[in-house]
Amino acid sequence: MLQGVKIYPIGIDIDASCLTAAQFRKTRRGIQLRRLFYQPLPATTLEDDALLTHALKSVVASGFFKGSRVAVNLPFRDLSVFPVHFQLVGEEDPEEAIVREALKFLPYPAEEAIIDYPSLMMKSGTCDVTVVAVRRRVMARWLAILQSAGLTAEVMEFNVSSLVRLHRTLFPGDGQSDLLCHIGRTQTLLSVATGEGILCLAEISWGLQSLWNKIETQLELSDAAGSAINLLKTYGLAYREGEAVPPCAGEENTPDARDMCRVIFQIIAPAVDELVYEVHKTIGYLRSLQNDAVLGKVYLYGLAGLIYHLDRYLEKYIGLPAQNVDVLANMMHISGHGPSDIPEGVSPVPALGLAMRELPWL
Repeated sequence: MLQGVKIYPIGIDIDASCLTAAQFRKTRRGIQLRRLFYQPLPATTLEDDALLTHALKSVVASGFFKGSRVAVNLPFRDLSVFPVHFQLVGEEDPEEAIVREALKFLPYPAEEAIIDYPSLMMKSGTCDVTVVAVRRRVMARWLAILQSAGLTAEVMEFNVSSLVRLHRTLFPGDGQSDLLCHIGRTQTLLSVATGEGILCLAEISWGLQSLWNKIETQLELSDAAGSAINLLKTYGLAYREGEAVPPCAGEENTPDARDMCRVIFQIIAPAVDELVYEVHKTIGYLRSLQNDAVLGKVYLYGLAGLIYHLDRYLEKYIGLPAQNVDVLANMMHISGHGPSDIPEGVSPVPALGLAMRELPWL
């Protein structure tokens, strides 16, 4: 292998509704995105080995990617993820202590567990660790499925690791404790991360699908999907009682526009307040661990950009600056291979974070 050449795997993320994949390459201009890939999945795919194999074979058959080495996010439901805090005893090896403490929380026997820790922070003999564990039979199932699809699993990760890697690539070296919020269709991931590691995390059952459903139901939309997305993008959370309504995206500040702003706000604001509550809980949990914890900013990933004014809404009710991150706008694309394969309403963020995992052992 030539000195300085970096090998990047195909990053593959699978959830209950779709598969996304991405791959990078190293050039003289820096890291560049080869291509993005999207495949919708039947609702039962995660339980069906044959359907999973077929979906993964479509990644290979697309011809978009080079090689067969992959980094894959294991579904959150297949994992046990939890923090452990402990004091090292004498000259005890940290890895042995992590295994000892993790076994106290696992819902299955130690001999059935594969344990990893994507974050380890040590201070004055005290360890704060994020533990990820999976049953051996679950890991064996995924490895067999990937092999059947003609793929080699170099890395098996989980969604927080890939999100933090992507964030550190886009925002390197600021040293702050930032709250990363990845909004999907049905699930949202909240994580507080520093340059040293992951301080806390939570995955909640909240996503854009619930907002779209509320808009469709309340307004009795016939062309449900497209109309609901457009209304959320155009009006979102722009309206607030007692405040001047800003011009909505692509429209003049007419009475009809103001009325629609108010209607959409009234429909979705109670649901968005559920997200605000969960963010407050995450911040409260962090400060229960570290009394002097200071958060810098809230970074909004995934489908957050489809909720107009979500960043400003969070700033008002959380008291921290918030920033929407348009990931693809920050990526450099190889000429002729843009990211057009990902439809609106699907987040490529997990796959991109996985695809940034270098394979130094190759």
